[in-house]
Amino acid sequence: MHVPIFSSSSFRACCAVALIGLPLAHADQLEIIDQPLPNGDFSEGLSAWTIEVSPDPATPAGTVQVEAGAARVVKGGAYLAGLSQTFSAPDGLLALRLRLAQMPQFESAGAFIPEAFDIHVTGSSGFSRAASFRPGASAAANATAVPAGFNLGAGVTLNGDSLRIPLADIGEGETLEFSASLVGASADTLTSVAIDDVVLEVEAKIIPDRVDGCGIFRDRFQISHGVAGIARCAQGQINDTGITLCSGGDCPAAGLPGQDAEFGRDALNLAGQLNKLGRGEAGFDFTKLDIDGEPLPFDAEQWACVRDNYTGLVWEAKIDDPDALGHYAHSFTWYRTDGASNGGQAGTPDAGVCEGSACDTQDYVTAFNELRICGVTDWRMPTRHELGSIIHAGRTAPAVDVTYFPLTEGVYWTVTPSAADPASAWVVDLDAGSIETASKTTAGRIRLVREVR
Repeated sequence: MHVPIFSSSSFRACCAVALIGLPLAHADQLEIIDQPLPNGDFSEGLSAWTIEVSPDPATPAGTVQVEAGAARVVKGGAYLAGLSQTFSAPDGLLALRLRLAQMPQFESAGAFIPEAFDIHVTGSSGFSRAASFRPGASAAANATAVPAGFNLGAGVTLNGDSLRIPLADIGEGETLEFSASLVGASADTLTSVAIDDVVLEVEAKIIPDRVDGCGIFRDRFQISHGVAGIARCAQGQINDTGITLCSGGDCPAAGLPGQDAEFGRDALNLAGQLNKLGRGEAGFDFTKLDIDGEPLPFDAEQWACVRDNYTGLVWEAKIDDPDALGHYAHSFTWYRTDGASNGGQAGTPDAGVCEGSACDTQDYVTAFNELRICGVTDWRMPTRHELGSIIHAGRTAPAVDVTYFPLTEGVYWTVTPSAADPASAWVVDLDAGSIETASKTTAGRIRLVREVR
C-alpha cells in the first residue's frame, strides 16, 4: 500500500542538512584494500572454482573439497590435484594473498616424481605474471618434500600461515588465473594441503572527508566505493544497469571476459563491498519518503516518494486509487506549450484517461504541484536520461526495483521531444526496459521527478 496523495500544509524540504565547520576537500590519497576473489573464503563451497584431478579416476581418488571452511586438496593416487580461478584484474592490483589453513603434508619423498605444492598466477598466454621461485620454473611459491620447506619467488613472503604474492605491472581488466595444486608420484596417496581466504590487495584512490562543491557530505569509504552521501542537490551520477549475471551464468564466464556484470556498482554490491544510504536491488540505492519528504524505514508499507541516493533525484510514487490524481493506470498525451522546449509542436492536450486534471502531461504537472507532495512544488517531467536511470536491466515486466516502484507497468512519457520528428517525444517502456519515441497523440503514463535540494 502507498500513502494516499493529499495536500500537506507543512513544508519541509527533503533531506536538507546544515553543514558547519566541515573540512574542505584536499588531495586524494591512496589506501590498500582487500578485494576477495569470488567465493575466496569458500563459504559457498567450491562455487566459482575449477577443480582438476588428473588422472581421474585415480585409486585412491584425489579430492578437492571444503572442510572446516577451507578448500582441502588430497592428492590420492593422482599425479595432480588442485583448484583454480580465472579473474579480471582490478585497477591498482598489487598482490594476491591467501591463508594456508593446513601446511602441505607430504606422505613420502616420491620415488620417481618428487612431491610438491605449487602456486601459480598466470596470464592469458599461460606464462607466469609473478616472480617464479627459480629460473625456468613457473610457480611463484613451491613447497617440496625433499628438500623440505617453501621456495619463494622474489618478493613473495610467507608470514605464519599468510602467503603473499606481489603482482607488478598488471593492467586493469587483464585476465589472470590463480591456481594451487599438489603434484607428484601416483603412489604417494596421503599428501594434502588446505587454503582459505584468497584476496587481492588493491591500491584504491580515496578522498578524505569533505564537503564538495555541491554541498555533499560523504565519508571517504562512501566515496571510494562510489556511494552518494546525504545529497542536497542532484549529482548527475549514472546508476548501474542492474545486471548481475554473465552470459553463460556466473561471472567470470570462461572465454567471455569483460562483461557488464563484472564491473561497477552491481558487482561491488554482489561482493558485499557497496555501502548504501538506503537499500535496493543490485547497485541501486533508494530511500522511501513520507508525505512531507522525510525518510522512512526500508520496510515501510506506505510512502509518497522515492529518493535515489546515487543520482540525487526524487521520484513520485504511484498509488492504486482510480479516483486520485496519482493513480498508476491513468494515461496522458504529451503536451507542452513552451515553444522553446517542445521540439516545434505542442502536442495533444487532454486526450488521455485520468482523474484530477486535464489528461495531458502539462496539466498533470500543474495539478500535482498544487498537492505539495513530499512538501515541495517543483515536480516536473523527467528527461529520457533521468527516467532511464531507474531501469533495472536485470528484470522485466516491470524493469524496475519493484520494492520501491510497485504499480509500474507500460510506457512512460519524458519531457524530451524527438529531434527527428516534432510530432513525437521520447518514452521509457518500464515493462521492457527500453527507450524509444512515440507520437505525442499517444496516451502514455507519467512519473514525475524533482532534484534533491
